[in-house]
Amino acid sequence: MTYEAMLQKLYTLKGVGLDLERLLRALGEPQKGFRAIRVAGTNGKGSVCAFLAQILQEAGFRVGLFTSPHLVRPEERIRVNGREISSAEFQEEFERVWAAIAELYGDASEQYARFFEVLTLMALDYFRRERVDWAVIECGVGARTDATRVIAAPVSVLTNVELDHRESLGDTIAQIAYHKAAVVAPGGTLITAESKPEALREIERECRLKNAQLIQLDLSRLKARAQSWDGQRFDWGGWEDLEISLVGSYQLSNAVLALEAARALGISERAIRTGLREAHWPGRMELIQKNPYVMLDGAKNLAGVRALRRALKPLPYGRLLLVLGISDRKDAEAMICEIAPIAQEVIVTRAAFRGLDPEYLASIVRRCGVPCEIVTPPPRALEVALSRAQKDDLICVTGSLFLVGEIYEDSH
Repeated sequence: MTYEAMLQKLYTLKGVGLDLERLLRALGEPQKGFRAIRVAGTNGKGSVCAFLAQILQEAGFRVGLFTSPHLVRPEERIRVNGREISSAEFQEEFERVWAAIAELYGDASEQYARFFEVLTLMALDYFRRERVDWAVIECGVGARTDATRVIAAPVSVLTNVELDHRESLGDTIAQIAYHKAAVVAPGGTLITAESKPEALREIERECRLKNAQLIQLDLSRLKARAQSWDGQRFDWGGWEDLEISLVGSYQLSNAVLALEAARALGISERAIRTGLREAHWPGRMELIQKNPYVMLDGAKNLAGVRALRRALKPLPYGRLLLVLGISDRKDAEAMICEIAPIAQEVIVTRAAFRGLDPEYLASIVRRCGVPCEIVTPPPRALEVALSRAQKDDLICVTGSLFLVGEIYEDSH
């Protein structure tokens, strides 16, 4: 099987679901070969994982990192000490996992296998073979029925609960919190910054049922000290003058979640401080150019663009030009009404995967009273924005992580 054929097969897997426990036994129980941290939430999961992986690496551990989705290549999802799995290793892992699936399901394998389940099995097997000490695991959708449920993590993180993935998690905060709270393992510790009462009731209930410790962070103790295009400084409780290289005020709460998870694991202050400062996470308020500023931000739902709007406010720039594309299954109208009014111009394009009709998106932008133009494909939309921007203007590409991935690939 060629690499391209393997990818095509992997991307088309939409079965009814695998018996993951039986498959893990067939693979030799790889999830028992290392310790793990599991991270769930609506937004911020990837950033928390990036902070945690870097902190653990600074502490001297060999660290696996499993995240989703990817920006450009699926190999980005599986890393050891910051290095992506190679294409050859990726294909080898797929073939190992697929052989186990075929042994169990035979000709019906594709009727059962799902894309994310197979990737999860591949990551766990790879981490065991690479002899990692710790694996930082980002949940896919939810946590209760998510493929990563096979991981029993002594410490888990739940970033927040917002209305997203309603088709699979439910239409209310309480219903979604029910799924995400299951990230905590029996007898484990759950760290969260969530404060909405309807979400907290579900989180507290889950912790009681599993005899788990709940650590709810009071973010009023978080004090921002300085912010620029090069990073941020902040205080948290008794910790003073912490630094991160990631831009965006919302990254401060993600950093604090990672800090407290690392403290719960007994990681040293030196490793925590260095890990926070050295962590990077592509496509999330990532500045890829100055004069004019060009930023990529994968905000993909209402909570994400709301956080983006707040994060842009203290940063120094002239006009704001948005390059905007939104995928289906999202509340495009609410997202646009949140972010478009702060822009001087919006260039609408089609998101790279499952992108909504640009004419539909443009009609919403125009109702907001903001000048708008449709330009496709996305790299051409960025070219047009660059041709109109002055030296101190900010071009922000946002609305979909798939859109950001297409621009990211073209710019690299």
